[in-house]
Amino acid sequence: MENVARRFIAVAAVYATLGMAFGIAMGISQSFEYAHVHAHINLVGWVTLALYGLVYRAYPKMAEGRLASVHFWVANAGALVFLPGIFLAINGQGVASAIIGSLLTLAGMIVFLVNFLRRRSP
Repeated sequence: MENVARRFIAVAAVYATLGMAFGIAMGISQSFEYAHVHAHINLVGWVTLALYGLVYRAYPKMAEGRLASVHFWVANAGALVFLPGIFLAINGQGVASAIIGSLLTLAGMIVFLVNFLRRRSP
């Protein structure tokens, strides 16, 4: 996938902005019941996706082929489903989204691992 590193980092920066804004809003309101959501936005959305981008930058051969594209979309789908799913679970509105999203996030990591093991030489 062309520019997969840049795409991962761009999406990660969006999550970083959302996570910071959400954290500031919680601080202003002095309501911290969604601290787990804030932490996961920053960890899954910002840190994990940014690290994926940096690894793709360090190992450009990983960006070649279909696995990079599959990884990008699965990892992003996982974050998009998982993060609101945590919010819904905290509010007693079911855990299905959190479960599905966490499994997609795990699947994204597995695709990343397979891709890394196959194409890790710089």
